[in-house]
Amino acid sequence: MVDWSFLKDPKLRGIVERALSHVKKLKAEGKSWEDFELHEVKAQWWDVRKLVYEYGVFEVAYKSSSHTFYKFAVPLEEVERALAEYKLLEGVPELEEVEKFEELPPDFWDVIEGYDDVKEVFLASLKAREPVHILLVGPPSTGKTLILAEIERLKGSVFITAGTATKVGIRDIIVERRPRYLIIDELDKITDPKDLSVLLTLMESGRVIVAKHKEHREERVKAWVFAAANTTRGLPPELLDRFQIFHLRPYDGETLIRVVVKCLTKREGVQEELARYIAERVVAMGGTVRDAIRLARLAATKEDVDRFVAILRKYRHPLLQ
Repeated sequence: MVDWSFLKDPKLRGIVERALSHVKKLKAEGKSWEDFELHEVKAQWWDVRKLVYEYGVFEVAYKSSSHTFYKFAVPLEEVERALAEYKLLEGVPELEEVEKFEELPPDFWDVIEGYDDVKEVFLASLKAREPVHILLVGPPSTGKTLILAEIERLKGSVFITAGTATKVGIRDIIVERRPRYLIIDELDKITDPKDLSVLLTLMESGRVIVAKHKEHREERVKAWVFAAANTTRGLPPELLDRFQIFHLRPYDGETLIRVVVKCLTKREGVQEELARYIAERVVAMGGTVRDAIRLARLAATKEDVDRFVAILRKYRHPLLQ
């Protein structure tokens, strides 16, 4: 029994319309199957799961270790009739074209070691018709900032940190720059209730409320929020609920060296031999990718690296000596 109340949700309704269009195309081409995968209907698994288990309009047709195919659980004619009746009653326009996904740079993700499954979710989010927000949580040297830096390379990205947000205000940044991808590093350092409230509203409804100097207006901003934090402690539960959260673990020493070498050679233009020397020295002293980047910008030779490392060690915090 189908629960047609999903029609009130534009995102779920859009998935069903695209699935219907896809299946009708298969029938017109004389194909003997009527099933589809997520990418063929521009959908995320968590939305299709609702349509299968909560609303009963889809069912699993076939599932293997690497693929899952879905199909309609009711006749196509019944689906078409329900869609047409709902649109007639509610005055809903015809299905809009899915926004064109801008292809990624050919070297996208090149500096990220591992996390293939997490990168797959990021890619699905970037291709999604509606925002899917992602939060990376973990200590330094887990690759969080590197992943965000890759997203920053995309058109329409705006990168902010807790310090930036505190001085300017997230609302003003969003309204003035209208990002497609809002990238927030050190999310756990943002404590201003106004900034957190703006984020909650943006992520939930795509709205930003501007209220100052007797002015009160509503701005519509369709933005994907990608963020990183060292911990979720102190962050409001309602904010965390709006993210797909991934808890990352620190790279081991050898992996971190590979990450640093990739980052320095591909993003900083450092020769590989020098990049590896910097990576080994930084990792040996318990440093991070950020430390390696700063050192690479200071040092042009191995001798420079040794000299600057000695200076850095001299002035490190006593507990880190």
